Amino acid sequence: MLTMAQIENQVNLFSFEEQLHLLAYIANKVNARSAAPAKKTKRTAGGLTGKFFMAEDFDETLDCFKEYM
Repeated sequence: MLTMAQIENQVNLFSFEEQLHLLAYIANKVNARSAAPAKKTKRTAGGLTGKFFMAEDFDETLDCFKEYM
């Protein structure tokens, strides 16, 4: 694990623009961590009922596979 002095020495080697990008990255991570968790909605079974259908011949063997059966 790096010490704060080692981290500071590494950051000082960065260009000013790279340091700004690093600060923006850190701020983004801190804000993401402190943001309130999103409220979960209660899911109910059958929410997509009637949205999908299955073809009548779904279980039938495809013509290209009949020679292997």
